[in-house]
Amino acid sequence: MANQYWFARTLRAGYVGRDRYGKVMPIAWQGRAVIAGFVLAMLSGGLIMLLTGLYTRFFPLGMAIFVILAIGGAGTFLWAVVTRSDPNKSRAEYLAEKQRARSSGM
Repeated sequence: MANQYWFARTLRAGYVGRDRYGKVMPIAWQGRAVIAGFVLAMLSGGLIMLLTGLYTRFFPLGMAIFVILAIGGAGTFLWAVVTRSDPNKSRAEYLAEKQRARSSGM
């Protein structure tokens, strides 16, 4: 597969409701890794900010490090969602294809 997608929409293609954009779920390990990286960046930034504030009393440095890690993690997550999301198929369609492949393979 030349253009492998990491995320897919949670809604079907013809949905015209209020929240038809912006809801994606990971369908590949790369998508889950991007989410884990974002969570890790937020947690490590918060821990660094806490420890810097408690031990060095130089709280602005901890805040700056937290902001840099938060922007990096969020930017990476947004890049992955925008560039690696399938605009045509929903997550349910991917799960159905996976189930068909498993049942025909046995």
